[in-house]
Amino acid sequence: MKRRLVAFVGGFCIAMLVVTAVNAKKPANPSESEAECITFTGNLVGDQQVEGCCPNAGPWPAYEMELKFSVGTHPPETYVGHVFMNYFGAGRNRKYIVQFWTEDFGIEVIGGVIENDRKSKKLTVTFTDEDCLDLDTGAFITRVSFVLVRTSDLDGCPVVD
Repeated sequence: MKRRLVAFVGGFCIAMLVVTAVNAKKPANPSESEAECITFTGNLVGDQQVEGCCPNAGPWPAYEMELKFSVGTHPPETYVGHVFMNYFGAGRNRKYIVQFWTEDFGIEVIGGVIENDRKSKKLTVTFTDEDCLDLDTGAFITRVSFVLVRTSDLDGCPVVD
């Protein structure tokens, strides 16, 4: 009876060690960063390194963007705000969503032609004459055209504080 109990407890302990080892996270390598370079050219202009962008639940990193159009009473100029971007929809109808907001206003653009080069880890989305909407009300602001590039290559990509 004691042998069975010892064998059971020993087996249980080994199973727990295996489960713990499988679920343990590897220690973070300081040389590996989740930073990426996010660049906008066209009606939206920006170029900077961003850390941890853009899971659906946040964080929504700070981003400095120049808008080449007016948003309500806000003239075309450079604004410091937050950015979110991700795939939108699924299958053949898959688009891309870009949101940018400050304390005073927000914009949203959905659309684009997506080119994802997995080998170089570079995503390029080309937006051509897409509706730019007010993030709060959904009201039409203007049509915009721009190119978004996301890449893990940080060479020459500025860090903005």
